[in-house]
Amino acid sequence: MKKQLVSALLVLTMCTSLIACGKDEADDTAADDTASNTVQEVVEPVDDSAAFWEQVSEDGKVRSYLTGDWVDAQYGRQRPVAVMIENTKACLPQYGIGNAGVIYECVVEGGITRMMAIFDDYSGLDQIGNIRSSRPYYVYFASEYDAIYMHAGGNPAAFELIDDKNLVDNINALTVEGTKGKAAAFRTGKGEHTLYTNSDGIAKGIEKLGYDTELPANYEPHFTFAADGNDLSSGEDCQAIQLYYYTNKPYWIYNEDDGLYYRYEFNQKQVDAITGEQLTAKNIIIQNVEWWTYEGSQYLGYLLSYNTGTGKYISNGKMIDIVWSKDGDTDITHYYDLNSGEEIQLNVGVTWIQACQRDYTDETVYYADKSEFSKAN
Repeated sequence: MKKQLVSALLVLTMCTSLIACGKDEADDTAADDTASNTVQEVVEPVDDSAAFWEQVSEDGKVRSYLTGDWVDAQYGRQRPVAVMIENTKACLPQYGIGNAGVIYECVVEGGITRMMAIFDDYSGLDQIGNIRSSRPYYVYFASEYDAIYMHAGGNPAAFELIDDKNLVDNINALTVEGTKGKAAAFRTGKGEHTLYTNSDGIAKGIEKLGYDTELPANYEPHFTFAADGNDLSSGEDCQAIQLYYYTNKPYWIYNEDDGLYYRYEFNQKQVDAITGEQLTAKNIIIQNVEWWTYEGSQYLGYLLSYNTGTGKYISNGKMIDIVWSKDGDTDITHYYDLNSGEEIQLNVGVTWIQACQRDYTDETVYYADKSEFSKAN
């Protein structure tokens, strides 16, 4: 689809239900105590004139297709792995999620949310999860990256896409679990919140099922990145976001010191159990989606394929209105600046995509200043 056509179509169809940015904000010190003190290694490309994805550093690193950051070539050019992650209070803290380059979060049945963490480098992780069951919209998302999709069972609509339509190569953890170190998935107890994988387990699952780990020669990266940064100069200030998800009540707080948004839910910091560090994002995409409930069940469906919708792109303390478009089941979802019609360029770093039910998007509040968020809460 040509950019001019995309712009005209999306601007025409998206002018309804844009979310106004509420001028309510957050505590100036809310994230100060969580800012990372780690000194980042400065890596430069050998040839500054090379195209972004063709850049190589002096020590052989390449640009990650997920984050745009420098990664070891063996990870940066292999197929990513997408793992379904539970997100109830009973399962916290999650393991290994801080290593993901992209994370999706959607409301599932009962108002709870579930996450899908996508990794290009999942090496060195002794525990990832816990792993939960699949939903159809996550199958669509995983297929956009040509990811190997790991889950623990799923609802009928998900298996229709996995088994009947073959949209993804999948690893059903329920069928490959066993002893840690010998199987793709393992249990740390007897309850439903105890199923995990790890780096070796993912490798064992891939080998057992015979999946190719190499990306195809014609692979199209999911995002485009701004090599010199995107300051969203035309955007509105946005230093805090309170999402409408009513069970975990997640929110994000911007920290000017490192330019990252810090994640909270269940009235506490959301941390990775392995590192103890709070989860952060450089980019947050709000993707408003039409939805329905499957007849005779509580399962939700999201209308993704052959569809468009509104949203927000948030980074560096700023926010712009966007529109998204997905042309087919496995086609990449593209995100465009509503005003210019140009595809957005992300800042290098981790991206969270918050899929939001369109009917409830007005309940998400965006705060221009953190102090106003603090007053409101």
